[in-house]
Amino acid sequence: MLTLDDLLRLGLSANPAVLAARDQVTAARGMAETARAFPNPEISGQSGHGQEREVPDPHSGAVYTLALNQPLEYPMVRTTRIEAADASLSAADAARQSFENDAAAAIKLAYYDLLRRQAEATAAKEDLQLTQQIRDNIALRYGTGESPRFDLITAETELLNARKNRDMAALRVQQARISLRQAVGKPIPEDAQAAGELPSAVSMPPLATLQEELQARNPDLQRTEAEGRAAESRVDLEKAQRLPKISLLAQRDVDPTLSSSRVGMAVTIPIWDRRSGQVMQAQAELSRTRNLLDSQRLSLSESLAAAYGRFQIASSQVSMLENELLAQAAAAQKIAEAAYRYGERGILEWLNAQRTYRAARNELITARYDLAAVAVEIDRIRAQPVSTSASSKP
Repeated sequence: MLTLDDLLRLGLSANPAVLAARDQVTAARGMAETARAFPNPEISGQSGHGQEREVPDPHSGAVYTLALNQPLEYPMVRTTRIEAADASLSAADAARQSFENDAAAAIKLAYYDLLRRQAEATAAKEDLQLTQQIRDNIALRYGTGESPRFDLITAETELLNARKNRDMAALRVQQARISLRQAVGKPIPEDAQAAGELPSAVSMPPLATLQEELQARNPDLQRTEAEGRAAESRVDLEKAQRLPKISLLAQRDVDPTLSSSRVGMAVTIPIWDRRSGQVMQAQAELSRTRNLLDSQRLSLSESLAAAYGRFQIASSQVSMLENELLAQAAAAQKIAEAAYRYGERGILEWLNAQRTYRAARNELITARYDLAAVAVEIDRIRAQPVSTSASSKP
């Protein structure tokens, strides 16, 4: 038996796709470390043989040159580069959290779908047993002449339908188990059963509280906000790189008659390339992230409001089906059965009452699944910490 916590633990610790998303964070952390590195010095050297010319007694010997070039960074360039890398790291971590939330939601939905299919399969088996009993009872009454052959044919037809429904329910269980295995991302036993039941009620905060949680901790918003901070830093970085680049130079020359040492400075003068294209590109990226953030806030807020409305409808449907329709259908079934046994009603009335009860019961199973599914969607949007969000009534 597999519990939801077991499936979530397995899916978030061993799923290759989740591990790949975490590797992206490690890569972004490496980029942040790279942004903190200072520029390396460049050392060059040359050696050879030299000899004086046009002198009575020329000197000859080895000659060599050693040179050192150390680029210098402006503090503002280094600071903005580090800030951009740190913001990109935050965006990567938020993307990782968003991916894990989506993976957890997929596991929950697959788990609740398996619970639904298991409940349908159990109900189909019970229907088959009851239909078999009805068919046997009618066959006995037909043998004694108390029921016409029409009743026996009708009961046998109903039995065939019950067997078909049982086989289809068993097939849907297998399909749901495959979907759960895909959502978890790791092999699970072929005959694994989901432990638990579909919830009859789910506690949920008011919509205003959910909206506040959405704005505060939704990873998609956090990722776009971090991307916006990174874009702002890149704009400042591109502007700062318009400044002249400076390098310190040191050189040592030795030949057979002279040795010299020199220090100096090299300055790159930004005359032709003012990095206007790079600045324009960074500003456009900043504008894009700001507009995207506004769009995401509106879209997620509307999605949450719509999901909350579906949650209220699903809760009402479950309550109505449990407390009214299912009880009435069960009572009508018992009355029709008793009336048939006493000869007051025909077999069709009894079977119709049984079908009505089955339909109400199956509708309740579907309504409970819909309630659990919309609760999972709300938790995904508001970035509820990964756990079992729905608790069923005893």
